[in-house]
Amino acid sequence: MSNMSQLFDASRFPSNVKVRANGKATVMTLYGSENGSLRLFSLWEGAILSFNRIYTQVWPLAQNEAANILLLNFCRKGRCEVALEDGQFAFLSQGHMAVGTQQAQEEYRYPSGLYEGVELFLDLDMLAHRPYPLFQEGEVSPEGIMEHLHTSRRLYLGPTPACVQTLLDDLWQLRDSEEVGLLKLLSTQLLWKVERQPLETSPTVRYFTSSQVSIARETRNILCADLSQNHTARELADRFQVAETSLKNYFRGVFGENLSTFLREARMHRAAELLQSSELRVAEIAAQVGYENQSKFAAVFVRHFGCPPLEYRRRAHLSIADDN
Repeated sequence: MSNMSQLFDASRFPSNVKVRANGKATVMTLYGSENGSLRLFSLWEGAILSFNRIYTQVWPLAQNEAANILLLNFCRKGRCEVALEDGQFAFLSQGHMAVGTQQAQEEYRYPSGLYEGVELFLDLDMLAHRPYPLFQEGEVSPEGIMEHLHTSRRLYLGPTPACVQTLLDDLWQLRDSEEVGLLKLLSTQLLWKVERQPLETSPTVRYFTSSQVSIARETRNILCADLSQNHTARELADRFQVAETSLKNYFRGVFGENLSTFLREARMHRAAELLQSSELRVAEIAAQVGYENQSKFAAVFVRHFGCPPLEYRRRAHLSIADDN
């Protein structure tokens, strides 16, 4: 039996994760206020292709993860946290790839609450016992990929080569299809190119300690706990007894954007929710999301959503009426 049978066993996940057959695919869905899905295709016993659409910061992890799995993770959108065995962390972002046999030890984390990507799971034990004919014909070797990427530390992080990215785009277009034969061919071609393309670790991939990641996460929690407050970077840095520049670097490294951009987007998102779900006046909503000046709030809102707050409210209410 493939080691990967453990990875997607529905009985090992919490009740809000459901696994069901969907045509030629298996779909794992997370239900709740934050959600997401994995659409899985079995290419061969020991080879699984997954299309990931995740809209949550934490994806549940079934305990006792399988051993000796080579995982190739290609990020198309958002960010994915990668925990390294030496206690450090890196963050996989759009246009980058992670390849290795290291398994997640805790939950899978997506700092921005958004992740779209393609993953290939290769069971090294099963493929050694029962080789995949398409890999043999295409001269694709999981061991060759590991040797090429020098995964002696069990993980490679770097930019996705342009030719590989083109194949990923082709695969992504087929994410909801039933064209399993084409998915097998494209996946094999993708692995062939990964094994043969000159690759370098990206100088833009930075590594962070657990305490640095914790500071970034706690900073986010403080900012989001009360959007009416105007915390300065200096104030937050002093709270954690770090330099202001360091705090900003930690935050940008984890969440992929600077403090001011993150806070502005969080405020606009909350303002949009209040416009749709409440009858509060615009001035009251502005105050709740940290703007004392209603005109300044409206100007930022227009730049973000393309229309004034009251027009946004009218459109939202019309949309709800049409749905009913």
